[in-house]
Amino acid sequence: MVNLLVILMACIAITPLWGKDIVQEIKDSQKERVDLLKKKEHLLEEAGSLEKKLQELNLKQRQMEESITLQRKEIQDKLPLMLRLGRTDPLRILVDGAASKDTIRGLILLRSLSRSLKQQYQRLHAASSENSALRQDIKLKQQNQNQLLQGLDFQHAQLEAFEASKFKELAQSELDKLSGENDINDLLKDTDTALSKTKRKISKTTAEKDLPFRWLEKPVSGKIVKDKDLQKKFSPHAKGIIFETKKNADVYSPSDGTVVFKGPFKNQGDILIIEIGDKVHTVLMGMHKISAETGQSVYAGQKVGKMAGYGTTSPKLYLELRQKGKAIDPKDYFIQ
Repeated sequence: MVNLLVILMACIAITPLWGKDIVQEIKDSQKERVDLLKKKEHLLEEAGSLEKKLQELNLKQRQMEESITLQRKEIQDKLPLMLRLGRTDPLRILVDGAASKDTIRGLILLRSLSRSLKQQYQRLHAASSENSALRQDIKLKQQNQNQLLQGLDFQHAQLEAFEASKFKELAQSELDKLSGENDINDLLKDTDTALSKTKRKISKTTAEKDLPFRWLEKPVSGKIVKDKDLQKKFSPHAKGIIFETKKNADVYSPSDGTVVFKGPFKNQGDILIIEIGDKVHTVLMGMHKISAETGQSVYAGQKVGKMAGYGTTSPKLYLELRQKGKAIDPKDYFIQ
């Protein structure tokens, strides 16, 4: 039986053969998806910054509201005294000199205190109003960002559907060509020759490690952090990298490949292993939910899981690259 997948991948790798326009459309679409993922990453970083700012403003608002409540209570505590002094008989102040001095002194002090409390209350109220306006502005920015993110996700889904249709179209095109060939063996021979040339070209670019890719895509939006204890917990080899990301962040496949394992592993929780070449694997640990299934083919940038949405600290994702069972440093292979 003809190995259609081998022929199809050969056609994608060497555009001078069949389906050149379709292959180019697929490549252009994949490039556009990478650009969309970069835009999404930038938006998520901005969203994280806004979320942090909003938390700070919420804390400030609570503190000001507590101060306003205390000011109100202090004013309320002084009201009975002010009312009592306000009911003092003016004739008694004129007749009783000693009482008049104490009463007048008390009135002056109370008036000064009430004026000070009133000013403090007004300042706190004005600051609280300004803080509320800032919080509202940030919430509006978050809504705008969410709309932009939804738009990017919609475009990403459209590109996925477009690529899927083009792959089907390319596959049908190759089937049509196969049905019209007089000698299928000659066709396979030509295809194998072209494929071997392509493999030699690719291997030249990755000669140092003999890896089946030129670069990896970041599996999650966020920054790379160093945490030796956490890294040793994830892997005793400690050659992977840790991404600090946002709660509920989507996790993507760093390369094309096939899911060969999904599930719990020792004390690391659920892990995902993707075979991206002959004896070359990427290992992802730290996800809250894995959506990819064992045996599923995935492409670079395809969603495979989600990070946790709870906890007091930012969730962290561990990525490790292994070749023939040995961990190698993946840092140099990410798209800058």
